[in-house]
Amino acid sequence: MPPLTWGVADDAAKFADDGGEWFYGMMREAGLSENRWTLAFDPSRPTEIAELPFLEHAAPLAEDAGIRVVLALYTGDPAPLARVHPAGAFCAWAGLVAQTAAQWGIHDYIVGNEPNTALYWAPQKNRRGKDVAAAPYERLLARCYDIIHAADPEANVIGMGLSPRASRPKTSNEPLAFLRDVGAVYRKSRRSRQRPLMDQLALHPYPNPSVKGSPPGAGYRRRDDYGLPQLDRVKQAVYDAFHGTAQPTTLGGLTFRLDEVGWQTDTSAYPQYAGVENWGQVISERQQVAYLRTTARKYVACDPTVTDVELFLLVDERYRSGRDELGQIVGGGWQSGLLTAGGVGVSQPKPAFTKLAPLLAAGRAACTGRLEAWRPARSGPRTPRTGLITGSSTADR
Repeated sequence: MPPLTWGVADDAAKFADDGGEWFYGMMREAGLSENRWTLAFDPSRPTEIAELPFLEHAAPLAEDAGIRVVLALYTGDPAPLARVHPAGAFCAWAGLVAQTAAQWGIHDYIVGNEPNTALYWAPQKNRRGKDVAAAPYERLLARCYDIIHAADPEANVIGMGLSPRASRPKTSNEPLAFLRDVGAVYRKSRRSRQRPLMDQLALHPYPNPSVKGSPPGAGYRRRDDYGLPQLDRVKQAVYDAFHGTAQPTTLGGLTFRLDEVGWQTDTSAYPQYAGVENWGQVISERQQVAYLRTTARKYVACDPTVTDVELFLLVDERYRSGRDELGQIVGGGWQSGLLTAGGVGVSQPKPAFTKLAPLLAAGRAACTGRLEAWRPARSGPRTPRTGLITGSSTADR
C-alpha cells in the first residue's frame, strides 16, 4: 500500500520575499508537505531557466523545511505561446531544469499542463474535429522522459495534468479521449515495446461547474470527462491506451497525482479582496470543510492508486476576476485556498485549515471505508477506436 501525501499547488512561496519561510510553516500547520510550482519555458531563451533566481532563493528553504517541491514544466503562459511546442528545445531545457534542481532534492516533474485544452496546447483539432494535439504531445513527453531521466536518475516524470473536461468542446479534447489518442500514437512506435512514457499520471479533478454547489460526488455525465468519483474511468482509459505495452497501467504500478483540486469559497465578508467573482459556484467555508473531508475519506485515502494530492491553493488570490485595477491579468482569480488572501500578517485561516489538518496529515489512514480494488472492464489487448490525426511516424523512437 503506497503512502498518501497532501500538498498545495501554489507559486506564492517561490516568489515570496522570505523564500517561503512563512508559507512552509503554514503548510506544516495544515498537515501538508508537498508544494507544486509551475516553471515556464521561454522559446525565445531556450537555454535559460528564467525563474532560476526564485528557485535559488526558495528551493533551499523548502528542502530545509521538509517540503517536497514538484515542478510543472510547460511552454510559457497561455496563448499565443500555447501554439509553440518545440520538443527538442523544450526537453533540452527540461533536462537542464532537472540537472539544476536536483541539488535541492527536487525530483518530480510534470511535463505539460492540461494539454487536452486549447488554452495550454493549440491547435487541438483540425477543421473536421479530429485530434491533432495528442501526437505532438506524445512525442514531447517521450523525449522529455528520456532526457529528464538522463539528467536525474532519481527523477519521477509525470504525464499530462489532464483537465477534467474539454473547456470548449469545439476547440479542446475530452480528457480521456485525448489520453487514449496519446496511447494510440505510442502503440505505433517501437518505444511501446521498450520504454514507458511516464512514471505517474497527473489529473485535475475539478468540480463540475454545471452542477449546483459542485459537491465532490457530482462527477460528469460525458463518458470521456472525469471527476473525483470517476477515477475508475481514468483507470479504464489508461488500461485501454497502454495495456500490453512497456507503459505500465494502474494494474502494473502506475499511480495518480491529483495536482490541482479545490472549491472556491465566498469571500464577500473579507475586505482585502477586489473585483467581481468570476466563478458562479462559490461555496461557503463550512461547505469547503465538508467537501474536502469527503474528498479525503471517500475518494482519495481509500484509493491506493492515488498517492499525491495538491490542493489549489494554500493562499487565496486577491483579485476575484484574476485582473487588477488596470485590467492586467494577475492570476486565475481563484479563492479556493485554506487561507484568505494577503500573506504574512493579513491572511486568516479558514475553518478547513484547522479542522482538516489532522485528516490531511493522516494520509492513507484517513480511509474510513473499503479500499478500492479496480479491475478493467475488458481483458486482452485492445487498440481503441480514435479520431486521431497522428502526423509523422514515431517508429524511430
